[in-house]
Amino acid sequence: MKKLLFVGMLALSAVSFAKGHGNMGGMNHGNGGMMNESMSCGMMSGGHNGNHMGMNMSPELRKEMQGDMIKIQEKRLEISKIMNTSNPDMKKVEVLNGEIANIRAAHMTKMQQNMMKTN
Repeated sequence: MKKLLFVGMLALSAVSFAKGHGNMGGMNHGNGGMMNESMSCGMMSGGHNGNHMGMNMSPELRKEMQGDMIKIQEKRLEISKIMNTSNPDMKKVEVLNGEIANIRAAHMTKMQQNMMKTN
């Protein structure tokens, strides 16, 4: 069962990573946190999700936002690796989940600050 879960998470991570910088347009992939991240990726690329915040981003900010997405994906992969062991260290998983939450919060703040600058 763990192997099946690991393979599924790995496949989802690979697809998310491959499509993470394209126009995902705010689709929810059935993974709780993916909706916000896919929406922000769509906004960064000027996606068709109702607003074009990405059009007003500086190249530096766009690169920084993409870096945030990569950090989240790396931490998710680390969690998958930990969970695939015979005795997962839940303290490490908890720390990684906290780090993901902090990155997401900073990511959203950057997007909101950019919105205020452009309005």
